[in-house]
Amino acid sequence: MAYAALVSLNQSIDMILNRDKYFLYAGVRKKITSIRQHANDLISLLENFPERANRVETKIRDLANEAEHLIDLFMWERFHKGWLFNMGWLFRKGWLIRKGWLIRKGWLYEMMLKRVRDEICSIAANMMDDQLSDIPAASSSRLAARGKNDAVMGLDEDVLAIKSRLCGESSKLKIIPIVGMGGIGKTTLARKAYDDPLIMEYFDIHVFVQVSQDYSEKEFLTNLLASIEYSIEQMSGQKCESGIAENEYNESGIKENVYKNLKGRRYLIVMDDVWSTKAWDDVRCIFPDDNNGSRIILTTRLSDIAADVSSGSPLHQMKFMDEYHSWNLLKQKVFGNGEDCPHELEDTGKAIARGCNGLPLAVVLVAGILSTVDKTRASWEEIAKKVNTVVDGQIDEILSLSYKHLPHHLRPCFLFMAAFQEDHTVRVSRLIKLWVAEGFLKGQDLEEKAEEYVGDLVKKSLVLVSSWKRNGKIKSCSLHDLVRDMCIRKAEEEEFLLTDRYVLINAAEDERRISFGHNAGVNRFSLSCCPTTHTILCFRTVDQSFLAFLLRFGLLRVLHVMRCKNMFIPHQVFELHHLKYLALGFTFVIPSAISNLHNLQTLIIGLKARFSEQAPLSAYLPPEIWRMPQLRHLVLYESFMLPDPADGPTPLPLENLQTLLFVRSFGCSKRIVQMLPNLKKLGLVYFEHMVHHLLHNLEDLHQLQKLTIIAQGLFSWEGRINPVFPSSLKKLTLDGGRLPWEDMSIVGGLPNLQVLKLYNGACDGDTLETADGEFQQLQYLLIRGSNLKHWNTESHHFPKLKRLKLYHCRNLTGIPDISTLEKVTVDAQNQSLMNSAVEMLKEQRDYGNDVFQIYSYNRRR
Repeated sequence: MAYAALVSLNQSIDMILNRDKYFLYAGVRKKITSIRQHANDLISLLENFPERANRVETKIRDLANEAEHLIDLFMWERFHKGWLFNMGWLFRKGWLIRKGWLIRKGWLYEMMLKRVRDEICSIAANMMDDQLSDIPAASSSRLAARGKNDAVMGLDEDVLAIKSRLCGESSKLKIIPIVGMGGIGKTTLARKAYDDPLIMEYFDIHVFVQVSQDYSEKEFLTNLLASIEYSIEQMSGQKCESGIAENEYNESGIKENVYKNLKGRRYLIVMDDVWSTKAWDDVRCIFPDDNNGSRIILTTRLSDIAADVSSGSPLHQMKFMDEYHSWNLLKQKVFGNGEDCPHELEDTGKAIARGCNGLPLAVVLVAGILSTVDKTRASWEEIAKKVNTVVDGQIDEILSLSYKHLPHHLRPCFLFMAAFQEDHTVRVSRLIKLWVAEGFLKGQDLEEKAEEYVGDLVKKSLVLVSSWKRNGKIKSCSLHDLVRDMCIRKAEEEEFLLTDRYVLINAAEDERRISFGHNAGVNRFSLSCCPTTHTILCFRTVDQSFLAFLLRFGLLRVLHVMRCKNMFIPHQVFELHHLKYLALGFTFVIPSAISNLHNLQTLIIGLKARFSEQAPLSAYLPPEIWRMPQLRHLVLYESFMLPDPADGPTPLPLENLQTLLFVRSFGCSKRIVQMLPNLKKLGLVYFEHMVHHLLHNLEDLHQLQKLTIIAQGLFSWEGRINPVFPSSLKKLTLDGGRLPWEDMSIVGGLPNLQVLKLYNGACDGDTLETADGEFQQLQYLLIRGSNLKHWNTESHHFPKLKRLKLYHCRNLTGIPDISTLEKVTVDAQNQSLMNSAVEMLKEQRDYGNDVFQIYSYNRRR
């Protein structure tokens, strides 16, 4: 993983060279500067001539890691006046130390850097003299187009069969097992049927849950209940309360709530990737059979499991694609729908498709490879030679080939996906923050570049899209099971990351990244000394002892611990001066020592948004927060108050801060706004006793793109100065507050607004009238919980509106004639609104518009 190591090394060098607090001897500064220059040369070679590094990539990685570790040691020594915890590492590297006095003189440090510099220089010189070899990679190849509705070649009959079983046959509860080997398209088929508009309309509740090989009953039940409650919320427009006390959140309590929420409703549950009968035995009793046509789809690789759970229902056995569909799928993935395959490539392409032996995953992965090489016969014939039979487990060769053809800058980003749990859906926003903290990206606009990298990995068919944003960008992603297995193996082979399934107490002395999932051993492992570890990601519950030993990981840069039995944060965390990313899934009082983390870019506290008017006054961020200019993202799921900059030491503008969520009682004074010049995403929470909000100053946040304002309790906009939103705003969410509809012009006039969500009485009154020039860019509008009665508008007032959702608008009787609409969702209980939507559908069909669709949601029948 040479590229990632070199980019990270350069970032550490820039840090030590550009900050006054690190005093450098002249000889040391000279050698560090020289190392940076040679590292830049190697990065350039890897980007432009990746084949040259094949023989020496491991050596480059090790040297870059060693050089960066030396620099990190130097910075640690400046903070802690000694390197005692790293003596073991230095001895293993062969350096003789007597009481550490040579280090403080700088002589040993300089000598070590000289040796590393000379070796890096030698490798860079040799690579410059090498000749290009292997398959030529296209310098600017056009990647296959990939949209939200990927074609599913050869599955039309399967989809029709599953849909028929979902909506027909008996009204009794039926289980529909889908069986086939890994990569043959079981999940794709289930998802295709699940997402069908007619199926969505037919069932009251729709839930798609992963089971996976790493099965945990409580976690599965928790996810199942959360998905059911979310589905009910989407259909009803009302928040669904679980009714489970915190101390009663056990398996039996969850099962009872699942049963109650499903009772009386027609539901569709998809249990994807089942590996044992235990998973079904644990839950079979919680699915009520109300003789209303409810269905459960179960996908598995194991026929005996499918037969055991089917209760006599026929299995749906997946088949391999024929050559015709294999070739069509390959063409579609490589060339998209707007370009034909050149005639001279057809024979070779068909041979490649045949070599995939009808396995869809193999075809998609090979297509990802073909999209990255020159579209010439020679390049394709080279690929054809390497495409071996992939049936019966030999698909690994294809997966490895896909990884080999990744450009160097994408390899660390892909391998980092191995850190997440099986069947785990990863939010792209969280993934990007981690990539940036890891130092995988260089240059400016790192978040935007990282978003492009996610898209590139999707286009190469190594990463799957789990959900999309309203603006067409990727919201969350995941890995196919087989791809994940390859990813973990490659990450461990290249000493990039160690997962807990291979962790032993003494096995991770020189590991840079460690990820813990469900397996035991986290707290025992934390007792060992790992001076080279830079990243710890922990997805299981740990106790206080784990956090207490964090000082042993003195060079830690990324710490992600989302579940802890104790809500106390040990002071050792604030001595980890290299930390760039800190995410803790529990709430604690943030001390002033947070400013010791002067490299911190991302701070996340809590698991999900929970706002209470009774939050203690101690829930303030410390004034020292204004002394952390490296902060890029501050996410507070338990709302904290932002202190006045004047209350602490000399404040600094937070020029790098892009995300600030969720701040309670945000004063929004001119001074505070000026201290946040590049903020892009802001979330605010207000209660009734907060008066001086000054939200008219929001207009000075010229980079703001997303804004959420949550009004709790009796807070109201009445009698206050209306907010003035910045013209840069693209997404606005208002929850509560009762802003008069007649004041909506302050929203309608926003020139770049694309998404508008209004929840729980966000606007008050019975009439909404729009004017010319308003909502010119709006594409998505949601209104939930409103007393709106009359909506007077002209079609040209919403020239780009595509999606409209109206939940719990009981007094609204009609939908305006907006010709650009593609999808409308309304409350089925509001018959007048439903009739209006049906009339719109008839009119659009008469005009030949087959794109327009209507959806309805139903409450308990």
